[in-house]
Amino acid sequence: MRTLLIAIVVIIGCAVQIMAKEKSDDFDFLLALTQQDAELDWWDAVPAQFRPELLTISSVSKGEYFKILPIFNNYGTSSNGTLNITYDVMIQKPDGSIYEQVTNCIGYQGRSTGLHLIPSTAILAVCFEPEDLFGKYTIKISAMDHVKDQKIQKTEKIALQSFELPNLDENEIEMLFLEYTVRPQPSKAMAAFLQSPHPYIGKNGDPLWSALWFYKQVFEDNGFLIPHTVSFFKEKATEQQKKDILLLFHLINKVDMLPANDESLKKHRADFEVVSVPDPYSEISTGDQLDMLWAEFFATSRVKPVRQILTALNLSKNADTLEKVKAGELNGQSEEVQQNAMLEAVFQSAIWSIRSNCEQIPLLFQYCVGLYESDELNRIEKSFLGAILRKIFEERQSNKRTDSDKK
Repeated sequence: MRTLLIAIVVIIGCAVQIMAKEKSDDFDFLLALTQQDAELDWWDAVPAQFRPELLTISSVSKGEYFKILPIFNNYGTSSNGTLNITYDVMIQKPDGSIYEQVTNCIGYQGRSTGLHLIPSTAILAVCFEPEDLFGKYTIKISAMDHVKDQKIQKTEKIALQSFELPNLDENEIEMLFLEYTVRPQPSKAMAAFLQSPHPYIGKNGDPLWSALWFYKQVFEDNGFLIPHTVSFFKEKATEQQKKDILLLFHLINKVDMLPANDESLKKHRADFEVVSVPDPYSEISTGDQLDMLWAEFFATSRVKPVRQILTALNLSKNADTLEKVKAGELNGQSEEVQQNAMLEAVFQSAIWSIRSNCEQIPLLFQYCVGLYESDELNRIEKSFLGAILRKIFEERQSNKRTDSDKK
C-alpha cells in the first residue's frame, strides 16, 4: 500500500452550517473516505451561508487513491483558545490482519474561531498495490482530543475491487462534465474519453480543448488510469481511439509509454509534437483559454480556474465594438478593431458561461459568492459578477414564488 500524509492549511470558521454541539458534549468526529480534492477548496472556499457537500466512496481499484478524512466536532479549547487533536490510523486486511498503521497524525493544532466542524489538517491519501488481495478492508481511526482528554474510535470499510471500464451512452458522456464536479469517478471519465462519438481534433485541425483539457486533468490526478489505457491501446483500441490516446498522452507527457513501432501513427506523433498549447493562466484573450479553464474546474472542482475565468470580465472595455462598427463609428477593416471585436466575443462568452454554469452547478455558484464576498476581485470583476449572482438569485426567488402559488 502507498500512503501519502497530506498537510492541509485549513481556514477555520469558514464553511459549515452544521454547528458543533455544546462544549459539554463528548468529543466526536466523522470519518469520511472520499475522492474529493484534498486541497479542500470544496470546503474552505464555500462561504458560511452554504453547506459543503461531502461525498464518500465505498470501493476503489488497485492504484486508485482515496483520502481518509476525519472531521472533528465537540472538540475542546484551551484557555487561550487553541485545539490539540491527533489521531492514529490502522487498516486491516480482509482476513483481519494488520495491513498498515500510521500514528500521531495531526488532526488539528492551533486556534479556533468558533464551534464549527473542523476537517483534519493532515489527510491520509491511500492506494492499494497490485499484489494486494481483493476484498473489504477495515479502516479504524482513534482520535484524541488532548484538551478534553477524551479519545474516540470510528470504523469504516472500503472494498478493493478489480478495475472495470463501464459502457456509457452518449447522454452519460455528455453529462459527465457536470457530474464530475460533485462526484468524481475516474474510471467513468476514462470510459467517456474512449467512447466519445466526437473527435478531439476539429475540422480546422486544432485540438478541442473543451474536452481534452478535462481528460488531461483527470489523468494527471489519477495516474492509475494510465497503465489501463496503455493496455487498452495495445489490445482493443480502434485506429481513431489510438489517435485520441496518442494526443492525450502527448499532453500529459506519457507518449513514451505507448508502442513506438506503430507505423500508422508515426505521422500523428509528429503532428502532435508541434501542437501549440494555449496557456489558460496568461491574460485571457481567446475562447480556447476559457474552455480550458472550465475543463479544469469540471475535472478538479478547484476554485483556482474559477478565479482566472473571472479575469475575463475585464474585457468589458471592448464591449459594443461590433455595434460601433455597424453604426459606422469604427472601421471594421482595422486590425485593431477586429482584435477588439474578438475580445468582445470572449467577454460575452465569459458572461454567458459564468451565468449558465452557476445556474447548473451549486458548487460553482458557492465559489462565485465566496469570491464576490472576498477582497480578491477588482471593481470591474466584482460589478459584473455581482450582477450575474443577483440575477440568478432573483430568478430562483421568482421560481420559488411560482411553485408556491401552484401548490
